[in-house]
Amino acid sequence: MVRIGASASIQSCIVLLSFFGCHALLPPPNTKPRRTSSLTSLHNSQFDSLDAFADEASEAILGGQDLDILPRGGDAAFVKSKMISPQHIANSIKIGVSQRVAADPNFLSKSILEVILAATTQYMAELSQRGWDRIIPEIDFVFAGILTAVIGKYFSMWRVAKTIDTSENNEAADKEGGDNQKKINWRENVPTNAFQRTLLDGHTHPTLSSRFLAFLVPMPQLFRAGVMASTVGYGLTSALISLRTMFLPSYVAQTSPVSVPLAALYTGVFMAFVSNIRYQLLQGLVEPFIDLLFDKLARMGEIDGIAGSVARWRIWKSIKASIIVGVRWGNGLLGSWIAIAGMRALKLQKLAS
Repeated sequence: MVRIGASASIQSCIVLLSFFGCHALLPPPNTKPRRTSSLTSLHNSQFDSLDAFADEASEAILGGQDLDILPRGGDAAFVKSKMISPQHIANSIKIGVSQRVAADPNFLSKSILEVILAATTQYMAELSQRGWDRIIPEIDFVFAGILTAVIGKYFSMWRVAKTIDTSENNEAADKEGGDNQKKINWRENVPTNAFQRTLLDGHTHPTLSSRFLAFLVPMPQLFRAGVMASTVGYGLTSALISLRTMFLPSYVAQTSPVSVPLAALYTGVFMAFVSNIRYQLLQGLVEPFIDLLFDKLARMGEIDGIAGSVARWRIWKSIKASIIVGVRWGNGLLGSWIAIAGMRALKLQKLAS
């Protein structure tokens, strides 16, 4: 029941982001060697019906492609509406979740933890930067910052999480294709995390150049997500401020209105660079090292017999969970502190004169 509830919560969060920018959220490139997911090679003449084209284009979007290069004309609107339909979004989410859980069985629990820590660490960073006595006077900035942090941090975690495709289709493609089948789309050779051991197929090891590209490929999507997250956070705050002014005209705000476009641009750049690097390191190096360390400790406990191993493993598992929480808490707090300091340094958040 816990796992089902966790899955539902995370999928709901992803669906919310999908409606703001579906193609920015969908799962990263797959590595099926039998087919290419590049939209540049797709033409209407290659498909028997528009439904078939929509299915192929949807698969291409799962490979990280954008919607902007779809064919122009009367069919384009129909194709786009097919790909952003609830059914396609739900399928994309299921694929993305399954790929991430395959690479990290604790991905769902870490997702819930990340959302909680995103809010709490942002609030703690707000306290650190502003002080207890300034939280209420600057509540406009605090609320917008927390809302933006929750959306932005979770998407950053999602986008650069390790992935492995364990589907039957991928296994069948591997057996039939063999070594003679080569990947056509270069994006299929780029892992979602620069430090993961294999590509999506679970077998091929990334090259040094593809690991470097793993930092660059998600930048456009992270930038767009940052812009959308900040627009939602600060846009909603601006709307609430307007309502407050309407119903409480006597209330005098101590903060100056934030430029939503500038805040969105700042958040987009911040996520593309700072969040990108932080979560790549966290999920690709730090957490795998912790997993490896505690797996070795668990194996060492086997010499004590079954009862001793079980008891010891429960202790190690609790310690491991505590360390993971502490590491993610520190990562979130660092990101929030840098983000707030940058906003204030660039004069994007100012008090009323």
